[in-house]
Amino acid sequence: MTSPWIRTLAGSTTPALKLFCLPHAGGNAGLYRGWREHLSQDIELNLICYPGRLERWQQPIPASMPDLVCEVAQAIAPCLNKPWAIFGHSMGAVVAHETVLALHKHGLPPPQLLAVSAREAPQFHQPGTLHHQDDKALCDELLRLDGTDPELLAVTEMREMILPTMRADYALIEQWQLSSTQPLSCPIAAFVGNEDPELESQHAEGWARWTTSHFTLHRFRGGHFYFSGEPQPLINQLQARLRTTYALS
Repeated sequence: MTSPWIRTLAGSTTPALKLFCLPHAGGNAGLYRGWREHLSQDIELNLICYPGRLERWQQPIPASMPDLVCEVAQAIAPCLNKPWAIFGHSMGAVVAHETVLALHKHGLPPPQLLAVSAREAPQFHQPGTLHHQDDKALCDELLRLDGTDPELLAVTEMREMILPTMRADYALIEQWQLSSTQPLSCPIAAFVGNEDPELESQHAEGWARWTTSHFTLHRFRGGHFYFSGEPQPLINQLQARLRTTYALS
């Protein structure tokens, strides 16, 4: 049965590993547009599609991070008939981490790798209030992170489409509280842009605390959306990291 939460882009008909990718606050599966052509054919690419955007724009966004994680975990669980890995960017890294914790509670197999991008480790998370602020503050934040075309934000109709989803997602991440302090048994790899205004180096390195296995940190040129223009360097490192934990071609 297909799920509205997952868009699958197959490579081989018999993939060796399934990769699940989760977008950032206000983002959608389009963040990973083009990844299929860069990935090894034995990796099945599964894009997580949050409600409130793209073809799901009329569907309500979950009211809390636990609600969102529960929905994502329920969508992924039936797909875990092969080895798998999960990649989350920014808020998506939090959703990915919490999803792995939720699946573990239900006795499901851990991923070969938890890959977290452009996100500080949980111990450095600070609650925020941006979701309570006016539209100008939200627009200023989007421009600061360089993840949204300024020309789009200059159009009233586009702002009215973009900002409600952004505000709802920021409410999720700014009010989030870690559900468990248990370290994971799977490896963790952190990926960061070296000019990211959101992230200090030691805050990315802090992810090492959350695994009893291996941790690696990979740096790239660019800011918070360091891979949006050219994903190949990130994908190369991600696949290399996966090859150390699972036999990919």
